[in-house]
Amino acid sequence: MVAELKSHVLRRDEKGMFGIPFKRLLGAGIAGVVVFMIARILFPIGAIPFGFFGFIAALILSAQSGGLSLYTRLLYRVRGWLIIAAASKPDSLVGQLAETLELPTHLVLLDGEQVFAPNEKAVEVDLSQWNTYAAPDEDGEGLVFVEQL
Repeated sequence: MVAELKSHVLRRDEKGMFGIPFKRLLGAGIAGVVVFMIARILFPIGAIPFGFFGFIAALILSAQSGGLSLYTRLLYRVRGWLIIAAASKPDSLVGQLAETLELPTHLVLLDGEQVFAPNEKAVEVDLSQWNTYAAPDEDGEGLVFVEQL
């Protein structure tokens, strides 16, 4: 008898429609209604397509991949692009925008000594304590390292 375990045992499968969880559908519906209401104020006629496209956009942007939703990944991508662009050209318009947003441009500069530093100091080995053999099946006296001649 073989037991098969799911990798996400503690996560409940939610019921929805077309494989989309209900909470995503509900959130996208609320976002579509908000877009519809704002569009209704601005454009009294023809606000329904704006609400529909708001619903579809919220549904697409809330899709999960690797634990992060699409809008979160897009925000991180834009933030990273701004930080790298500001670090390479601090006097540009993008650099000023990053300074206004108080983005940490110092994170881009890496110190090689700190990044590649060993965890511990290297232990010095005294080779005079070791016997070295030419072949693994050799018995008896092997080569001995001597510190002085």
